[in-house]
Amino acid sequence: MADVSSASPVFASDNAAPAHPNVLEALHLANEGHAASYGADPVTARAADALRDTFDSPDAEVLFAFTGTAANIISLASAVQPWHEILCSDVAHVLLDEAGGPVRLSGAQLTRLPSDDGLIAAGELDRRAVRRGAVHHSQPHIVTITQSTENGRVWTAPTIAEFVDHAHDLDLLVHVDGSRIANAVAALDVSPAEAIGDADIVTVGGTKNGILFGDAVLVRRPEHFGGIHFVQKQIGHLASKHRFVAAQFLALLDDGLWLRTAAHANAMARRLSDGMAALGLHLASPTDANEVFVDLDPDVHRGLSQSYVVHQPDPPHPAVRLVCSWSTTDSDVDGVLSALQGLL
Repeated sequence: MADVSSASPVFASDNAAPAHPNVLEALHLANEGHAASYGADPVTARAADALRDTFDSPDAEVLFAFTGTAANIISLASAVQPWHEILCSDVAHVLLDEAGGPVRLSGAQLTRLPSDDGLIAAGELDRRAVRRGAVHHSQPHIVTITQSTENGRVWTAPTIAEFVDHAHDLDLLVHVDGSRIANAVAALDVSPAEAIGDADIVTVGGTKNGILFGDAVLVRRPEHFGGIHFVQKQIGHLASKHRFVAAQFLALLDDGLWLRTAAHANAMARRLSDGMAALGLHLASPTDANEVFVDLDPDVHRGLSQSYVVHQPDPPHPAVRLVCSWSTTDSDVDGVLSALQGLL
């Protein structure tokens, strides 16, 4: 039997948070009566329309998947051929935390680009584009960026617009991994469309923001992703009872709930970040959204781990990650700060 820690997972990840009550209610309502399968139902149609409206993308196709990893694989594998190259940051989730899934399913090469906490300089794309044309090299075809990044940073609206436009000038497609897109939109206080620039395809996260299970794929330029529905089916993410994934997005997008939950998570992270700074701790990355990265002495980290499950993204380095969610409370934050104060 697996060893189950008694430490609290409240800051382990926003994946550890409970589902929002509105989401659970939406599942209950979707469970009334019979409905057509595989997405051919009214609930899925309404959820797709809601996503198009939210991101000002009236011509987009919308797909749903059970997980963010699957949504990313569906997005990338449908864009490339095995001789293509997928560009990403050196901390990208698709590179470090998806067990090689994008490469296995697409056959394409995944190439890491240097970044500042996941923020890639537009000039890095030029260095890869010069290798295009020679039969000896994989051909750069799509770049994937994360909003907000794996290190908790947010692409500003002007920066992401410039980056995406430059990628298009180089004839590259752009995928936005938006597993925490709501946190980015809330942090920037801009429209959702501004937070993704002119991206061609976007993974819209739900699981990290109050959904029980499910992420979405917003295909803004379907002509570049012709086989996407086959990829979704092949990897087992065309749910027979699709309405139960879609209904959750309807609840989340209703009356701006998804941004209120994200703004709360961001505010809790700021409270935690400020409290750590007041204790004299060094923040490994700026706190832009709902993730806090702090350098902890090994003894302090071990002591904290007795009470809280916390993640150390790169074990040789002292940075430890704590993540806030829609359900994080002031008392949760004060509790971990009190524990740190005692350890210090």
